[in-house]
Amino acid sequence: MIRYSLLLILLSISSHFLTAQVQVSGRVLDDENGGPLTNASVYINNTTIGAVTNEKGEYVLRGIFPGQYEMIVSHVGYDIIVHPITIGRESVRITFRQVPKAKEMRDILVVTSSQRKKWLEIMRINFLGQTSAADKCRILNEDDIFFARTDSKDAIKAFSEVPLVIENKELGYTIHFELQEFFYDAIGGQTRFYGFSRYEELKDDSEGPARKYQRARRRNYKGSTLHFYHALLDNTLEREGFSIYITMSVRGKDSIPGNSPSMMADAKTTPSGEKQEPRLAIPAAPRDILFYDSVQAMRYLTWNGILTVRFKEDPYYKTSLRNKVFIEGNLPIGFQASIRLLQKPAYIDNNGIFLNPLSVQYSGFWVYEKLANMMPINYRPGSN
Repeated sequence: MIRYSLLLILLSISSHFLTAQVQVSGRVLDDENGGPLTNASVYINNTTIGAVTNEKGEYVLRGIFPGQYEMIVSHVGYDIIVHPITIGRESVRITFRQVPKAKEMRDILVVTSSQRKKWLEIMRINFLGQTSAADKCRILNEDDIFFARTDSKDAIKAFSEVPLVIENKELGYTIHFELQEFFYDAIGGQTRFYGFSRYEELKDDSEGPARKYQRARRRNYKGSTLHFYHALLDNTLEREGFSIYITMSVRGKDSIPGNSPSMMADAKTTPSGEKQEPRLAIPAAPRDILFYDSVQAMRYLTWNGILTVRFKEDPYYKTSLRNKVFIEGNLPIGFQASIRLLQKPAYIDNNGIFLNPLSVQYSGFWVYEKLANMMPINYRPGSN
């Protein structure tokens, strides 16, 4: 069970990297006896910003830029706390009280060693990815992964009671991932997983590999979803090399914002030779898909049809996917990705993170952007 704490602090929002960094400090206490909790992990979700509480239950998170975040408080044997927070220009203190986890019977599926080995391999491919970065990733505590029952013999569901520790030797991170659920459907070809992550710099005594990691991170960032959403929110898509198109059937063209004569018709042919209905691809701008909700004080995405994204360069994925075997129809030819909204509107914060991560579905290159190629949201090229 996830316990959401009350939002204690509400401060003004400022643009990233234009104002001074602030810190969040405080204590983590046991909710039953009020005593301090030692070795609790306190971190900003999907970032390199984190700390472990000392013997007094104290923590300090430094180097936070103004914006909206999720603070995570995690301790073995206690309910995880997910705390939405808006950081302004002043440092703040927050005390968390963690509730001991109630004993609950998870429906753990007992499988043979050969079946577990097979399912773990499927999970690695669909959790870490199929890129060269994934080849250099290792889950250090796979024994903590459990499988649960599903309604289909062709589906796999997995979870972990403790953070998974992933060593990424391509990008130079150790990732602590609080896996809430992993799901894979072989028939539908769908994969989804969600959880909370904390990034640490991979320890290395030599100076050379550190530079190697920085180069790999810059290559990996270009053309990634993180790069795209940063550029979209900063209104720098064109400068960063992205172009976007809203695509839909000819019959739906009247509902596309900015309907213009520069639209492109794309008629496809199925493997059996049958021609499908032509689809229109109309150039779009950020103002056509990105809006602001003054009540929620958040931006959101919405459009009709499918959003196609093109990037001017071949991203790192094209090299990292070389010599891989793919299912026909998912071949990584050229750089093009598509976004389908499964929930409208899809709210997105100032860091490029969706309020509901399951509100979007990707196709094209971004299908292969799994955990091994994901980066902390506070990464920017040159920030190291």
